[in-house]
Amino acid sequence: MRFRQIHLDFHTAGQIDGVGSRFDPDAFGDAFRDARVNAVNLFSKCHHGYSYHPTEIGMQHPSLDFDLLGEQIKALQARDILAPVYVSALWDELAAYRHPEWRVVSADNSRPVQHGNDMEAGWKFLDLSSPYQDYLCSQIEEVVQRYSPLDGIWMDINFQLPSISPFAKDGMEAEGLDWTDAEHRDLYAERVTFRYLERVKGIADRADCPVFFNFGHLRRGRPEILRKYFSHIEIESLPTGSWGYEHFPVSARYMEGLGMEMLGMTGKFHHMWGEVGGYKKPEAMIYECGAMLAQGAKVCIGDHLHPTGRVDPSTYAGVGQAYEWIEAREPWCEGSRNRAEIGVLSDQALRKPAWSGFPGHHETIDDGCVRLLLENRFTFDLLGEDGDFDAYRLLILPDAIHIDAALKKRLDAYLAQGGKLLLTGQSGIDGDTMHYPAGTRHHGTAPFTGGDFALPVEDLRASFVDEPLFMYAPSQQLTLDGGTSLGEVYDPYLDRSGPNFSGHLNAPNRPDPNGYVLGAQDGAVLRLAHPVFSIYYRVGAVAMVEMVGRVIDRALGQERMIRTDMPTAGRATLRRQDGRDVLHLCHANPVQRGVLRRDRIQPIQDVVPLHDVKVDIESEAPASVRLVPEGSDLPFKAEGGRVRFTVPKVWAHQMVEIAHR
Repeated sequence: MRFRQIHLDFHTAGQIDGVGSRFDPDAFGDAFRDARVNAVNLFSKCHHGYSYHPTEIGMQHPSLDFDLLGEQIKALQARDILAPVYVSALWDELAAYRHPEWRVVSADNSRPVQHGNDMEAGWKFLDLSSPYQDYLCSQIEEVVQRYSPLDGIWMDINFQLPSISPFAKDGMEAEGLDWTDAEHRDLYAERVTFRYLERVKGIADRADCPVFFNFGHLRRGRPEILRKYFSHIEIESLPTGSWGYEHFPVSARYMEGLGMEMLGMTGKFHHMWGEVGGYKKPEAMIYECGAMLAQGAKVCIGDHLHPTGRVDPSTYAGVGQAYEWIEAREPWCEGSRNRAEIGVLSDQALRKPAWSGFPGHHETIDDGCVRLLLENRFTFDLLGEDGDFDAYRLLILPDAIHIDAALKKRLDAYLAQGGKLLLTGQSGIDGDTMHYPAGTRHHGTAPFTGGDFALPVEDLRASFVDEPLFMYAPSQQLTLDGGTSLGEVYDPYLDRSGPNFSGHLNAPNRPDPNGYVLGAQDGAVLRLAHPVFSIYYRVGAVAMVEMVGRVIDRALGQERMIRTDMPTAGRATLRRQDGRDVLHLCHANPVQRGVLRRDRIQPIQDVVPLHDVKVDIESEAPASVRLVPEGSDLPFKAEGGRVRFTVPKVWAHQMVEIAHR
């Protein structure tokens, strides 16, 4: 898989005339070559249901009079640019119009439409349990036959919604399922999804080409599904759209552990897919692409081709700047692997979500934990139940991790070989049972639904707060039973509910602690009473970043792998290649500028450089430390298994090579 890709959307309504009228194969191919692009996803069929090539199965776009896809493929491959072929799966307006019986029917007998309804703009969902699946797979087979050998098949919108269409009802009854039962509808939708994935994977295998199925968000958990059906991983994550800037690192820190090639996908748009005439600054694309490299991913930028087939020069001027930046850095990224001191058990992965229905982009616990770890510059991976626990010095079980017998056995073995645990909130608590109590007794959940207050012991407090900190959520009530206290909990005077309130938001804290502890430590196990990661995701309280960072330091019991004086917005990762470590430092400040379709739009308008950034990392004594790709040597001091140096300037994304002797 190549580093510098473009996903070239081409969703074009039938009312639009002149499709392909200004396509020039040489100009088309040269535009991508000159922008240093080396792979482009090209459209066979779009969400409107039209094909961009001659077809005996579907319908060529009514205003297109030549084989646009074929000409595009030839133009790119002549320049050694890969050209995987895109097919829209479960959004096909033409099929939905011609065959309304193929549409999904929800349990309330409505027919779901994305971002609209039948009387307004919006994509209609097709049902894979209907004959539509045969129609779709015939289209894929046709493309394979026309254009083999293909560089790849890229399937979009693959999430099957639960359905009570006549086809789905018949299918469920044939399999002994009750279509009136919501769980059975979910189960059947998942089964239909897997049969479809198997079928398309078979087409790709016979064509000897890779295949990827885009779900908008790849669910964590059940990794055997990804390994079975997917040739590689692509993480769609447009930060100015509904994904945000924190979605990509959450997904990447789990997906890299699957051992599959991984690609990140952002967009050139100011906001969202299909925003023709919307532009992101080149500096923002450089930052976003650099952030993908820092997480071990190759890079894809999304674009939308104009209906005429003319490539937008402004877009590819910006893409060219970003990809010139990436091309120079590829030698220090190929085959690298993340160095991590902490393993985080993913709440989503352990819940093993179903592969049916519309996937959400965010998960409160995982997202909050990853954000807080990034802002403290800890090195970490996100793990499922099959993760290699022994690779980490500390395991974090955030907020609501259920510990069954199998997980308990693995955690016990991990502790026995010298590992350490940090549990927060209700993790490990199941009724009257509390696994890994850390020297405490459990007395239930605090009654104050709006939250109580915490005053950590002095060395765990945020540097600017010495008073009880409002926690925005109730704690688990813990009393000491042999452990070392991490602080005290204070009740509010009253809970804000119904007619009871005091002040604008929450009642003040009572002047004396309530007798319960903020948390405790007993040897290698540390426990916090509050669901701090969920709280941070919802609230973003700045004092909590520092407080929880200090708690994690205590749980680690040794120096962090990376220490730096970068501001909180800075990100630092350390990746290992043969014979060297490569430090990635990223910094930019997205700022909310507007709201569109309920998305908070946070563009990067200005990238402000950081100067003289101090770095202290865990490393054997190096032979050299230098900026790459610039090649500038940095003075360094190595002692005690650590190396210290100063990076003169960090603009968006800076890499530092620490070469081993």
